[in-house]
Amino acid sequence: MNYSIRFYPEKRGGITENVPIIMSITYASQRLFHYTGKRCNQQQWDADKNALKKNQVAPNGQNSTYFNADLDKIKVTVQELFKAYDVSGVTPSKEQLRENLKKKLGKASSPTEGEGFFDRFEQYIRDSRLSDGFKKHMRTTCNKLRTFNPNTRFEKLTVQYLTDFQNYLLADCNLSKNSAIAELRRLRSFISYAFRHEWTTQNAFQSFRVEAETYGDPVFITTEERNMLFDATIENERLARVRDIFVFQCLIGCRVGDLVKLKRKNIINGFVEYIAGKTQDDNPRVARVPLTPAALTILSRYNLPNGDLLPYITDQRYNEYLKELFRHVGLTRMVTVLDPKTRVSFQKPISEVASSHMARLVFVGNLHRKGVKNETIASM
Repeated sequence: MNYSIRFYPEKRGGITENVPIIMSITYASQRLFHYTGKRCNQQQWDADKNALKKNQVAPNGQNSTYFNADLDKIKVTVQELFKAYDVSGVTPSKEQLRENLKKKLGKASSPTEGEGFFDRFEQYIRDSRLSDGFKKHMRTTCNKLRTFNPNTRFEKLTVQYLTDFQNYLLADCNLSKNSAIAELRRLRSFISYAFRHEWTTQNAFQSFRVEAETYGDPVFITTEERNMLFDATIENERLARVRDIFVFQCLIGCRVGDLVKLKRKNIINGFVEYIAGKTQDDNPRVARVPLTPAALTILSRYNLPNGDLLPYITDQRYNEYLKELFRHVGLTRMVTVLDPKTRVSFQKPISEVASSHMARLVFVGNLHRKGVKNETIASM
């Protein structure tokens, strides 16, 4: 069985001193991370030789000769394990390999449970490949955990802890069921990451079921209502600007996070081109959307000195002003929505549920009617 072993100092945002040395074992399309029990400063590490630099002294006072000898012993242990696997014809799971390593190496390389839970959570937010928006949501989840129990440790995260935290979100934080589920999903993402990196030996989410969110049918305006909004005479300059932003978003279909980043340079040969924030880390794709006459008309109204396509405002104000805009032009027909807390359907004016996300729904609805594939839409 082919495998590779690599040692490296763990990346910890701006921390460069006394960082853990991690062993990475890659085999059979799997990768296991294991804490070696050793630490050093980042500048002491020789990445080419996969070892502590010559004549360096580790933070614990151990010189490079003995430090590297300990790493060699760990490497030999791994090699012996894989020889045994080859003889027996076994391809170990990551869990099996982890347990075998613990038995062979002993407590010196056990996971660092003593590292603060919230320190690890902050490290995860800093170092993992998450979008800025998702990091913001992750930090909110971390703060809710601090308020719920400031003494939280990995070993305290039992099924009962998760049950109590869920009840806290619903009762004390007054969150809807869907919002509480979203918080639990984010916590689950962190715990799974921590488990893979051996920051903890337990994952209560393996026994704790997080329910699926329940949503009503999406609510959005029709193409005719979009056109009515575009043609409307609006004396209020603030609402007229919001109308332009909203209709333009309806016409190109991007998420609001991508919309506010668009510049004049994103307009190329009659198309708007951008890489959607949702895809830029894992599978970056260029979304290329043709600009309709209505979209070009809207753009012709603005020539902003900073290069922005439109006079963007904050998300909160955008959503607030949209509701006011809908009422102003008479878009107030009744729609059926789902109460996020009781999950009972009821009726309310469409102006009360107007939001930036509705613009994307208008665009997506049009694409569906034209037979565009879901995968293509999702990449935008």
